[in-house]
Amino acid sequence: MHQITKLFTATIRMLVRDKAAFAMAVAFPVMFVLAFSIFDVSFSAEGAVTGVDYFDYVLPGLLAIGLMNFAMVGSAAGVARFRELKILKRIVATPLRPWKFIAGQVGARLVLAAVQTAIIMAVGVLLGGDLGSGWPWLLVISLMGNLIFISLGFAIAGRVGSVEAANNAAGLATTPLMFLSGSFFPVESMPGWLQPIADLLPLTPLVDALRAIAIQGAGITDVGGELAIIGAWIVGGLLLARATFRFNAA
Repeated sequence: MHQITKLFTATIRMLVRDKAAFAMAVAFPVMFVLAFSIFDVSFSAEGAVTGVDYFDYVLPGLLAIGLMNFAMVGSAAGVARFRELKILKRIVATPLRPWKFIAGQVGARLVLAAVQTAIIMAVGVLLGGDLGSGWPWLLVISLMGNLIFISLGFAIAGRVGSVEAANNAAGLATTPLMFLSGSFFPVESMPGWLQPIADLLPLTPLVDALRAIAIQGAGITDVGGELAIIGAWIVGGLLLARATFRFNAA
């Protein structure tokens, strides 16, 4: 536990020192929030809550997109950088157990993801958005979502040899998720053949759960189905990362 704590602290310091990367991780979703805050229209569509302001509708989706990009792209690029610098190979040659290194990495990224989530939520509310009174559950569900995308980031980094390749692979994975998860418009408004595919994506239940709590005032027990899917994706992502990640890969 002492080793994990030291690695956790060191990783926090390392991530915070990279001010440009952290600022961009926060700036990207905040710019989306700023852009969508100008839409002062009521939103009514199949699968949406009738009469809801569009900014209120899209804000939970922007929150999910922000945490996805921070977790997946940030993890993939960060671990790929360790691989480029041969740090991962050195860890294998030390008494440090590799799982402790991973635990420190994941813990640190979860803490910073919580900070990012809080910033996005605060900016959204300051710009007139309404996240309801269930914001503590929004934070909890957001952290669960981060576990999915951090594990997927490790899975990507496990098979690439450079930061550039990791960024490209993570970007290729996150782009369709942004537009097929119901973040900007209801999944029900998509073509019928595409809806089952969208429902299988990891971002979709996350957006649905966040939106139900923020807009509909749902409790945590009311989104049990979405949480079950999120939990399944967490397990699946961890298994995929375990199967693909190698410390001593070329």
